Formats: sequence, C-alpha cells, structure tokens
Amino acid sequence: MYFAICVLHQECRRTYFLKLPGMKKYTFKGMKLGFILSVIALAGTVAVIDSCKKRVCNDKPQSELKASEQVVAQPLQQNAPQSKIATVVNITTLPTGETDVIFKELAEPFTVSDASTITVLKNAFEQKKPVNITFDPWLGAIRRATAVSDNELKQYSQRRGVATGGGFSAQIDTRTQNIDVYNDPQALGVLNTTTTGLTNVIPDMATAQLIFDYITHQCCALPGPYTIDYCISFQYCQDGCYARAHKMCWVLNNKYNYATHKIFSFAYPSMYTLSVQAQKWGGCCIRWWYHVAPLVNIKTPAGVRAYVFDPAMFNQPVLLATWLHAQENPVCAGSKIPKVTSFKIQPTSSFWPNDTSTFDPDPTYYYTNSTLTSYSSLKTCP
Repeated sequence: MYFAICVLHQECRRTYFLKLPGMKKYTFKGMKLGFILSVIALAGTVAVIDSCKKRVCNDKPQSELKASEQVVAQPLQQNAPQSKIATVVNITTLPTGETDVIFKELAEPFTVSDASTITVLKNAFEQKKPVNITFDPWLGAIRRATAVSDNELKQYSQRRGVATGGGFSAQIDTRTQNIDVYNDPQALGVLNTTTTGLTNVIPDMATAQLIFDYITHQCCALPGPYTIDYCISFQYCQDGCYARAHKMCWVLNNKYNYATHKIFSFAYPSMYTLSVQAQKWGGCCIRWWYHVAPLVNIKTPAGVRAYVFDPAMFNQPVLLATWLHAQENPVCAGSKIPKVTSFKIQPTSSFWPNDTSTFDPDPTYYYTNSTLTSYSSLKTCP
C-alpha cells in the first residue's frame, strides 16, 4: 500500500509516496486500518499544502531568477579595499573639519579627505545618482569615487524594488526617556499584524533560544555544513546588517513559521553615531549610522514582549530597549556623540533605508545573497 506524504521543502510542492512493508495480504481489519491511515495521510497532505499556500514567502528559488538577478559575488579579502556602487544619503562637514558621508547600501559612516573625491560624491548626491566607491571599512575611509556608467546605472535601477515607508517610528533620547515602554509590542503596533499563515507570537523563551541558536550556527565563521543556502556573516560587523536581517527573517518565516518585523535604529544627523564594541569578535569598536535586525514577539511570564534577534551582538534574543542601549557605547564613539536618535519598525520586506523614513526592498534576495557571499570570509577586528 502507498501513502501520500507532503514534505515541507522550499516551495512546499513535493509529494512523495511511501510504500509500507508487510502489507501484501489484507484482512478486513487490516484494510480498515489501511483505509484509516490513508485518510490521515491525505488529511495531513492537504493541511500542509494549504499552510504552504497561505504562507507568504517573499523570495524566489535561485533557479527562477533572471540572469540579471543571479549572484555573481566572490568572497572579499581581509584588510583589502572594497568597491561597490552606492547611493549617498548625506554628505556633510563635521565640527572636526572632516567630511562625513553616509550611504544607504553601507551601514558604516565614512570620512573622505580628497577634494576631487568629495566633489564627485557631492555631485552624485545632488543628482540623486549612485556612484562607484572604493573604501576601507576597517578605517572608515573613502579612497576613491567615480561616476557610474550608463550600463551600471541601468542594472542598478532594474534591481531596485518599490520603496516602502510607514510603520511605527519614534524619536528617542535614552538619557532622558524611559525606552522600556517600547518592549511592549502592543505599543509598537506589531502584536496583531500577523502575516497570513505565520504565527505571531513565539510561545516561550526556550523556543526562541532554540531558533536563535539554529540561526547562530549558520555563521560563516563556523565550519558548517550549513543548512541554508548561504552562510550568514555574523562575524563581520562593519556592514551587512541589512543582509543578515533579511536572511534571518527568511529562516524565521519559512523554517519556523513565525512572523517578523524589522527594527531599524538610526544616528542622524552625522554628529551622532551608533557605537558598539564587538565583544564577540575581538573587542574592536564599530560605528554605524543605521542598524537593522529582526523583531519578534515572545511570550514571557510578564506577558508578550518585543525581542530582537541579533547574533552579531548577542548570544540570545534581547529586549528591544536592551538592543537600543547597546548601540550607545561611549568608548567607541570617537569624535561623535553616541546616540540612537530614532528607530523605526518596518515590514519584513524592507531591506535598507533611502533615508530615515523610506526603505528599498530586496524581493529576489540578490543584494542579500551577494552581500553574504562577499562578507563570508571577512572578520570584524583586523
């Protein structure tokens, strides 16, 4: 006798048939038992398929991507200059006299000293065009900038999705304000907004920790084998939070069936900085103008609370307020003021910020997987 079994795969579309041994001869009771088992198996198949249909998966299998969406990135070399096409969000002169520039495709702020490079960046900013940059992420310095070609601009524009906005946002000052109130998901408006087919609340901290540990074990610094398509570059904190967050949300949504949001923190304008000490990766200082991680709801003895998954910074899920406070390390701020000036809750589809209010998506995971590949061999502290 054969039974239909639905195996939960990437697209929930595979149906396998299992032959059970020792069932060539049937008694009436045996046929009854077989019929009952068949009905149970069929019901399970229908239920899982229905669940798969309800689930909203916002990625495409690699085999379905167009040529322009295929990942062609290679792992980068430690301590070597990096290059990419990036869009200037702001360029300004700091009180120290340094020129500071931030890009939406890079969480790290940079300084630039060469006059001709500053001119290229200012022109790109005024014209709202991306620019080719070469930079040193360990020193936070831009080395060179050149205008993009027409072909580069075309490809860049084709990969951009429709920008999103909205969501809960707050201007904050942790020195004068009790931000523990934001640990309440009801206050954030994320408690009853479950995506169809996804469970909105993780039932307990033990379950959340198991998921967190599974995600952590996908770190590129570990030898593997990895059980997802691309390892996650938690070991390289200078940049890539947007890609790490996107892949973590994919795991939470598709492997564990839990709903997610994204939490973006900002230090803006450029006199401020997010500053952390990379205790997990060597103890050096890291600065960002924005940071992003998955936001989930976890049931605790005190009620449902908003927690952040960020294995680049922590060994367990942490309350939203704890996550924000950790980005204000005064030891690592340099000449800037360590301060989270605002945060914004966004749908899972939001990838990186155009500014502090609108966000680009990455529906094909092109930038997610390219970034994870590029950063897979890098480490935080040189």
